[in-house]
Amino acid sequence: MISLIGTLIGFGTSIVPEVLGYFKQKQANEQELRMLEAKAKYASQLSELRVKELDAEAEIQETKSIYEHDRTIDSGPFINSLRGSVRPVITYLFFIMFAAVKGTLIYAMIATQNLDWTIAIQMAWDNETAAIFSAIIAFWFGNRAMGKARAHIYSDKPNSSIASK
Repeated sequence: MISLIGTLIGFGTSIVPEVLGYFKQKQANEQELRMLEAKAKYASQLSELRVKELDAEAEIQETKSIYEHDRTIDSGPFINSLRGSVRPVITYLFFIMFAAVKGTLIYAMIATQNLDWTIAIQMAWDNETAAIFSAIIAFWFGNRAMGKARAHIYSDKPNSSIASK
């Protein structure tokens, strides 16, 4: 009986290192898996940052090439001045038309519906008007402002696939 117990104890003690080795290997594998996941996450964030950097560099290069192209075209002072005044003149004309339409709308609301002028102005300044106004301001003050606004809008939406672009 003692020899049987000794044999079982000897057999049991020979298995203990194997069992301990199994648990140690399992811990090492889990640690390695966590490290690989962390590396993959880091690589993903790094590639997103690189894409944003490349987009910014492309935008800068595009702006430089547009300005360089405008500098290389020399058609004389009158043509250059005329070409340079097209956007501002069109903007002024559209702003005058916009103000006239909105002014007429406010006047019509006051005259025909007997509204208070503060209410008429609030009714005339709707979401579409705000969108047009912001588009004009964004045009004149750069694409970067719109990019920042887009990033802010999409960052407020959880699970948005556009926000990660």
